[in-house]
Amino acid sequence: MFEELSFWQMLMKGGATVALLITISVLSWWIILDRLIRLSKMRIKSEEFMEKVRNFYEAKEETSIVNLCRATPGPVSSVVLEALKNKKKDRDKIENAIQRTINKSSGAMQSTLGLLGTIGNVTPFIGLFGTVIGIIRAFHDLSLSSGGGPAVVASGIAEALVATAMGLFVAVPAVIFYNYFVRMADGIETDAVNAGSQMLDILED
Repeated sequence: MFEELSFWQMLMKGGATVALLITISVLSWWIILDRLIRLSKMRIKSEEFMEKVRNFYEAKEETSIVNLCRATPGPVSSVVLEALKNKKKDRDKIENAIQRTINKSSGAMQSTLGLLGTIGNVTPFIGLFGTVIGIIRAFHDLSLSSGGGPAVVASGIAEALVATAMGLFVAVPAVIFYNYFVRMADGIETDAVNAGSQMLDILED
């Protein structure tokens, strides 16, 4: 009996739960696109970058290092700039400055990822809630009907199934991209830590 229903009509049968899930889905994809753009810009070939930094420093071209870092987004360049700014201090203070920069950059990279992870964990339960409401409605309609039959419970069952499907539709990409972004952020942070160590060696040579 649902063969003539369009996709949007099926969504409408999901009721308020599906409307909430659609709103959450829009938020989820906004976070995904934002993190994808920002983190992709931060991924650089750190070894090649640090080789350029070393060459510039050995040639006493610190201005070139600054220009290179300013043209390169991400924590690796921030670490190099911070180390260069504190180069006249002792090693412990340079290390502390580098660590603070890494911590700040890590916080920026992780921004909104917690919300994305929450969406991935919570939306299946929101869909399940819609499912329960749909089943309750189906049995309520059945109890009010004297004739019975599948047509009586069809609307409630449709709402239940659409809510379940929508919950999974929102949750699956959120979980996938959350895990992907966490791994990407961890890799960028590792590059920043290695860059900080290399920068300390460069300053001491």
